[in-house]
Amino acid sequence: MKGSVSMKMNIFKQFGKSLYSPKDVALFRFQGIGKTIGYVFLLMFISTLITSISLGMDFLNWASITNSKMINDLPNFELKNGILTSELNSPMIKEDIESGFTFIFDTTGEVTGSDVLKHPNAIALLKKEAVFVNETESQRFPYSSFGDITLTKDTIVGFTDKLDDIVLVILPILFIFIYLFQSSLKFIGISFLALIGLIVTKQMNRKLRYQNLWILSAYAVTIPTLFFAITDALKITIPLAFLLYWATAVIVLYLIIKEIPKVKAPSNDDQLPE
Repeated sequence: MKGSVSMKMNIFKQFGKSLYSPKDVALFRFQGIGKTIGYVFLLMFISTLITSISLGMDFLNWASITNSKMINDLPNFELKNGILTSELNSPMIKEDIESGFTFIFDTTGEVTGSDVLKHPNAIALLKKEAVFVNETESQRFPYSSFGDITLTKDTIVGFTDKLDDIVLVILPILFIFIYLFQSSLKFIGISFLALIGLIVTKQMNRKLRYQNLWILSAYAVTIPTLFFAITDALKITIPLAFLLYWATAVIVLYLIIKEIPKVKAPSNDDQLPE
């Protein structure tokens, strides 16, 4: 009867149960694999949405700050043959104390990419490369990798003026790409977690098939998946994040399996010959 109730529960209620109730999640093992796959897609949609909103806000903030700096502060410049040139004789470094953002413009070669990486949140246009840094990652883009292009201040300012409109096109495409990529990785991770579940099941004297464990594993990853989506969105760096993710997933799966009745040992009467 309980198994029937769990199969009738919609995936949104299952999502809520998977956050706090291993006992209820244990009943989900009776449901079909199709519903579980649908749940994984829902989980990854929520997770990707959280990170994409943060990414979109960062992108718009970067566009706004960069555009402002170029209009108000920068001299005329030209990017040609992979080299950025201007009339400046020394680096221009602007720090926004309120946001903790640093903007660096240097065509003299005095500031290096390694120097930029020392800042927690920065954008730098250097002589031979552009460097982007935030709390969780950094990227370096040599101008030579862009091919034989020529850019001026007027060209880039005109482009950044249109970024608000471009973002409306880019972000949905980026969301779909991240969503599909992260979902594929999640299915692989769930399959591996279910293999670990086989070992846990044997040690705990429970009788579960791999399919049952795959279903339970899909719900066991809910908490660590959401946790790391939120920390990424908030730019919080977690030491040993990979190990913490798997430790949490295994512990949750263990708590779920623990709610499943043990296999009954055969009684003495069952062992008597007929």
